[in-house]
Amino acid sequence: MYAKNNNYVTYFADEKAKHTEKLHYGRVSEAIKVGEENGKNKYEFESWNARFVGKAKAKAEKLNDKTSIMLTEWNARCPYDKEKGRAFPYILVMDFDISTPKEAK
Repeated sequence: MYAKNNNYVTYFADEKAKHTEKLHYGRVSEAIKVGEENGKNKYEFESWNARFVGKAKAKAEKLNDKTSIMLTEWNARCPYDKEKGRAFPYILVMDFDISTPKEAK
């Protein structure tokens, strides 16, 4: 699945990952509003392993943990290992922008 739009996520560094010359590893998490409770917004979170490539790799290497970013070009991948009987989903990020904090109301 390929997408080229603006998805706001939080980047989390993966200190244990073995980055390569062409890949930078991390995680991204998206807050999804599911309603309200006691007058406050209620959210569920989706978290994905992420691989940053190309121009996104160079940008991701400079990110701090828990930085808000906007994915502008990405691809959801889910390779299946038949021997292990398991899927390994991740997001391949080709480009993103750093989000500006939303103004408090």
